Amino acid sequence: MGKLLGFDVGAKRTGLATTDALQLIASPLRTVETRGLIEAVKAEIATGPVDGFVVGVPLLMVGGRTDSHDAIDAVVAALNKAFPHIPIHSVDEGNTSVEASAIQRMGGMKKSKRQAKGSLDAISASLILQRHLDATARGGLG
Repeated sequence: MGKLLGFDVGAKRTGLATTDALQLIASPLRTVETRGLIEAVKAEIATGPVDGFVVGVPLLMVGGRTDSHDAIDAVVAALNKAFPHIPIHSVDEGNTSVEASAIQRMGGMKKSKRQAKGSLDAISASLILQRHLDATARGGLG
C-alpha cells in the first residue's frame, strides 16, 4: 500500500501533506509555490509509492463557485495530466484554515511564525487529508 498526498490549493501557494504507508495518519509536509507543485509531487513520489491524491475544495451551502475554484481546477487538471494513473479525491476544505490556526496556537507557535505567508497551508492540507481518511474509515468514500 502506498501513501496518499493531500493538497490545500491556493493561487500562489499550496500546502502538501502525506499519510503513512498504512494510510492511517495525515501529516503536514511543506508549502510550495503552486506553479512548482508538479515538480514537488514528482519529488514526493520518488520517495515511495502514492496511491492517491486528496484535494481540498470549498463547498458552499448555497452551491456555486468561490474565487479559489479556478486555481483548484487548474491543479487537478495538471495532476491528471502528469499522473493519469493516480486517482484524485476531493474533500470539503471548510474551516481548515481556522482549525490549522488553532493547532498552531495550541502547539505554542509564536505569533510571528503563525503570520508568515503559507504557514497554515501544510497544516490545512493535513486536515483535508485526515478528513478523507476518516470518511474512508467510516465507509463514506471509496
